[in-house]
Amino acid sequence: MRPQVRGARGSITSVDDALDKVNQFCKERDCEAQMMDAGLVFGTTHILSAFEHAQRAFDEGRNSSRTLATEVLLYASGERQISESIEKMGINDETTEFCIILLGDADIGELLGHLGLEMDDSVLEGDIRKLRSFGISQKEMDTLPEENVFDLVLERVAMVDLLK
Repeated sequence: MRPQVRGARGSITSVDDALDKVNQFCKERDCEAQMMDAGLVFGTTHILSAFEHAQRAFDEGRNSSRTLATEVLLYASGERQISESIEKMGINDETTEFCIILLGDADIGELLGHLGLEMDDSVLEGDIRKLRSFGISQKEMDTLPEENVFDLVLERVAMVDLLK
């Protein structure tokens, strides 16, 4: 299964309402989806790496969550605990930039329409401000050439396996 990853802009009335819409959409189409705050996403490579780690954890029986979509959030956040990953990268009522990952054959554009969001992959682009918000220190950034600093996020994704 190859996940679909898209960025989106818009507003939601509430987290519960948005998650209810996602759950309804996925139940009708036999898929899984995860919504994340795009403020800590560093491109599709970040999310696809999190997906690969999550899929491997499920395949090997090392998963911490009941669903693959939640396991992706855990790895994407670089956190060990599901509650911490939700706190770090989960959406809230003020979120206006989203990362959506869809696992299954459903149409991600249809899901975005169902949520009232507009597709905009530019919200997934990383920058130094996002790195700091993600918890990457200047000292860590100084260890790598500038063009490689975003690899520190992928390192955090991989570290989840060691933290679990």
